[in-house]
Amino acid sequence: MSSGHLLKTSAFVAAIAAIVMPLAAYAQGPRWFSAWSAAHNVGLIVEGLNGGSVRLVVRPTLSGQSLRVRLTNIRGNTPAVFSSVFVGVAGEGAMVVPGTNRGLTFRGGAQDLTLAPDESAWSDAVVFDVKAFQRLAVSLDITSASDVSMDTLALVTTYRAAGHHAAETSANGFAPILPNAPDSRVDEYPMYWLAALDVESPSAAGTIVAVGDSWIDGRCSTTENGRVRPDLYQRWIDVLAERLAAERSKEPRAVVNAGIAGNRIIPGGGNGPPLLQRLDRDVLERAGATHVIFLQGMNDLGGGATAAQVTAAMQQVIDRVHARGLVIVGGTLFPLARPDRARWPSQMDAQRLAVNDWIRTTAGFDRVIDFDRLMSGGPVYEGSQSLKPEFACDDDVHPNAAGYRAMGEFVDLTLFDKR
Repeated sequence: MSSGHLLKTSAFVAAIAAIVMPLAAYAQGPRWFSAWSAAHNVGLIVEGLNGGSVRLVVRPTLSGQSLRVRLTNIRGNTPAVFSSVFVGVAGEGAMVVPGTNRGLTFRGGAQDLTLAPDESAWSDAVVFDVKAFQRLAVSLDITSASDVSMDTLALVTTYRAAGHHAAETSANGFAPILPNAPDSRVDEYPMYWLAALDVESPSAAGTIVAVGDSWIDGRCSTTENGRVRPDLYQRWIDVLAERLAAERSKEPRAVVNAGIAGNRIIPGGGNGPPLLQRLDRDVLERAGATHVIFLQGMNDLGGGATAAQVTAAMQQVIDRVHARGLVIVGGTLFPLARPDRARWPSQMDAQRLAVNDWIRTTAGFDRVIDFDRLMSGGPVYEGSQSLKPEFACDDDVHPNAAGYRAMGEFVDLTLFDKR
């Protein structure tokens, strides 16, 4: 065969591929992507739920043409029974924008849903024009429940009402659940039963799942003068999501939260199920996941684990993420010294530095965000490094709003480009 004929054949094959590949992508159609999530850490007894309603506000980070929600009783000890569930565009306070409230069904068309302890369920898909960063209200009419599976650090206002009001767009009858309220038993703003919201999109590139502890979950991100304020969206992953959305030249990507304040990687302590036990449910099973951000280990070290134990557990996480074909981005651990050195002596800081050295040089992370380099620079207390004062919350452990913003702006967006 002549070289000229080979060139013509190659050109013909390339032309056919140029046609077939876009057609194949089109044939795939829209896909599901996790656009918002919450990791549940406790189940708490709450009085007066029977016959009432709750209205839950979420902010998806990805647009889509359809949605579905996941309700969970994963931390509950008794059944939770709902007579109806609605979703609409959130208005001011507990209001829903008129004309947007849509009834959801479950398990092939049922309006009611019963969740046994440790059970979850997806709603059936519903056509809905979801806009990234536009808040949505998910309203539940409760037939009976004595305890609630919840994320206690949602940092958004949840509303309760006596009587069934899920179908209504008015805020009448709804009142916010406030910190330290008798019916909440938590010191933050809780998210009841709702665990995820997925959107169907024909153009999204994927979902980035951020997993870890309070440095992911955003403790202190909205604290002002010792008071926690809700509905501000000032976690560093909120900043990251907004920066990614501003990249108009690239396909959109969602960022979702799988953090639990006080959580550990290793079983045996901490708040909520340890990461090695919850990794599949909270991270690997998220629809459309392509990347995982992993920032965790401080609570393990604070609980007495050694650097060797923490890095061994981290490697298990890395291996399981890679087994799913996902990219994992590791974050180095923050300095945690305090003026009184409470709970973080120099021996623990030595363990933290050893973990960070492993993350930077030895770990199997695909990419690394060196948060320690960004956040270190405060006073040294008897050999232990502390946060930069301008980034430190009043507890001298967590970042303040400025610190979280600095973290979100510090992240190199190219870390989330395709492999």
